[in-house]
Amino acid sequence: MTDRMTEIIIARFSTYYQVNPHPRPVQDYRLRQHLIRLLQQHPELHDETVLLRYFCNQAAKSNSDLLALNYLLAYVDIACYLAAKSTYDAFQTPEQALADYLQIARAYMANRAVELCTKFDRTQSKIETYLSPPLRDAIMSEVRKNEPTQRQSDWGLLRSTSKKGLKTALQNFAIGEPKLSRCFLTWQGFLEVYAPVKAGKNQRLPEPTAEQWEAIAQFCTEQQFPQSIQPFTVPEVKALLQICVKALRASTHIQFHPLDTENPELQLEIATQFEQEAWYGEQDTAKGDRLQQMTTELASAIVSLSRDFPDARKMLILEHGFTGFNQSYIGKEFGIKQYKISRQLTSYKKYLLTSLVKWSQTQVNVTFNVKDVDRLSTLLDEWLTWYCQNAILYKFLETTLKLHPALKLEVTLLCRYYGCERVDERAIAQNLNIKPTELQRKLVQVKTILQTQLHNWLHQNLALKPCSLSAIDKSSALLVEQFLANAPYALLTLERR
Repeated sequence: MTDRMTEIIIARFSTYYQVNPHPRPVQDYRLRQHLIRLLQQHPELHDETVLLRYFCNQAAKSNSDLLALNYLLAYVDIACYLAAKSTYDAFQTPEQALADYLQIARAYMANRAVELCTKFDRTQSKIETYLSPPLRDAIMSEVRKNEPTQRQSDWGLLRSTSKKGLKTALQNFAIGEPKLSRCFLTWQGFLEVYAPVKAGKNQRLPEPTAEQWEAIAQFCTEQQFPQSIQPFTVPEVKALLQICVKALRASTHIQFHPLDTENPELQLEIATQFEQEAWYGEQDTAKGDRLQQMTTELASAIVSLSRDFPDARKMLILEHGFTGFNQSYIGKEFGIKQYKISRQLTSYKKYLLTSLVKWSQTQVNVTFNVKDVDRLSTLLDEWLTWYCQNAILYKFLETTLKLHPALKLEVTLLCRYYGCERVDERAIAQNLNIKPTELQRKLVQVKTILQTQLHNWLHQNLALKPCSLSAIDKSSALLVEQFLANAPYALLTLERR
């Protein structure tokens, strides 16, 4: 299995979604590092289906493996997020935010992740498609618990509540004596006096009339004990009844803990699982920080290199961004021999390598021997391939897929076509209500538009000659196909909504 596929698997089992301040996937670093070590120790687990079954079996044991369960919850979190987002968009309520909907979905999955993941078949659908119906039902069921209370008018709510229910609501709302007794007496006066005309089936009960407000205040004054205390007034009666209403609505409102704050119980569980690896975790965290700093340093070095050698960035992108576009083709683009291209690329990489070594010595206090530099040179090549493809070319294709008017309408089609391991074109076409030939036509159209836009970008931003654009055709087609196979369709689908 390629390193890229392994990285995709690791991300699937260690990524959660945060919604504040904006929706974004966030990797749990400790889950990620533990999984890396697990895959190194067990090469047979380098398959998403096999790894999913492994975690299901571990979590289903009598001495429930909490770490395995955390991996399953991370695996299904994309489904929780998409179900929460689609339900929230279709059924927004003023009392709950998207974060609340997501928490309902996560709470539902906490007790069912093992069962549902065990039954899941990756050859039939994606996990978010498989889990969407039960998650949406669970969210709607929880939200609708509040509907009768939230839909009633204040006066209908006061008439329908019970004595015990009101007392409990006021106590939970932190209303103490003597206000609690005055609230309770006011409510009794409201029930005694308020006799509205019968409302229609879909009509909300109206506010008491001025005469009724006066009568309620009079009733409360006469019923209070002792009689010598201050009499009730209409403004006080209204204020006390509003306290009752707020307490009643709060008593049936779903209480949520903010998703982006710490959860002590979950933190304790994770800390227990990683207790024996604390030292390794500290080392890995420091290493991760250094890798991020190294990436920043190399990206800055490329900018500096391009100032002194304007062709450097273009040459590096052509060399590392396109599989099959060799140095002979690059030489024709620049009008020089292949061996000179090789020398120039070597000098550019030497510049980057020197910058990296200097940074390591000054910022990390690391010294290198000859063997270390050779290994670093190999890592630099791998980093350049990642940078040129993912950070530059894939990013452009993703933006094009998101914004191009003829492409953003086909995201659903692409998601269903590339989202399953076993592609059933007939079933996909039937699901989209089109013919298989139309499905193929649309796929070819998408690839053609992406490749054409990519060529336009190469011509405009890298000043690539027409002859080179023709020579790079096969390589760019392969790049587009690789991008479509790994594009973030879930996020693209959300952005369309």
